Amino acid sequence: MSIWLRVHWHAFTDAWRRVGSQPLGAAFSVLVLAVAIAIPVMAAVALQSVGTVTSGLETDPHVNVYLALDASDEDARRVGDALSAHPLAAAVKFVPRSQALEELKASTHLAELLASLDRNPLPHAFTVRVRSTDPTTIAQARETWSRLPKVDQVVADFEWAERLGHWVRFANRILAFVAVGLASAVTFIVGHLIRLQVVSQREEIEVSQLIGATASDVRRPFLYHGLVQGGLAGAVAVLLSWAIAWWVGTELRALTPNYAAELKVVFLPLMDCLAITVGAAGLGLLGAWWAVGRELRQFSPSR
Repeated sequence: MSIWLRVHWHAFTDAWRRVGSQPLGAAFSVLVLAVAIAIPVMAAVALQSVGTVTSGLETDPHVNVYLALDASDEDARRVGDALSAHPLAAAVKFVPRSQALEELKASTHLAELLASLDRNPLPHAFTVRVRSTDPTTIAQARETWSRLPKVDQVVADFEWAERLGHWVRFANRILAFVAVGLASAVTFIVGHLIRLQVVSQREEIEVSQLIGATASDVRRPFLYHGLVQGGLAGAVAVLLSWAIAWWVGTELRALTPNYAAELKVVFLPLMDCLAITVGAAGLGLLGAWWAVGRELRQFSPSR
């Protein structure tokens, strides 16, 4: 067991020696791999940030009915009775204009601006929970409700949030295909780099085989080199993605006071970052295994 550990430790340290012997070339290779890995990582960060926003949106089937600004409380009562009597309405919630103004002040950065206004610019409104999400049925109900006296606008707010959620799920599937493609590219790049090293040491490998070195003995240091390169590339990709996400998040926070919604970037959790680093190391190992095995078969077809 001690011999086995010593052999692998020697191969591991030899891999780091190879990296240190050509720092510029190794750094360039790691950076190229890191950029390829960082592309799906940044896409995942963007989708997670959008998913965080959409999770807070109202996606339950509902329709908002806004009254005219000159609608009285009696007008609102009559509209509420008509909405409650409609067969599509499961529940009707009345939002008086004064309550809507207070909620807008509390949930946005426009409190000072709203306080400076001479009158309340918001109308009375109703939120109607509907029993169906069928577009035709909702369109008919919206047309009926828009003809009620003192009704100014009827909006199905949940529809765009629902569509956004569908787009996020579709983007996740596209991201999976892109990640697989880039993972294959990382494997190929590492394999090509390791193959060049094997070719440059061909005479040394052939001599070692003549004195009894097995294919495993020859392959081992190159495998660890691919493992180290992939692991370094994964770690750099995570750091690069985090730096970009931090910068974008800082810029978005600077824009937040100018908008009603808070904009922020949500980075991946620690376990996902570790999984990316380990996965990149595995891709480097796989690429090295493929490249060394291919070259060894050419060196010694009988093996």
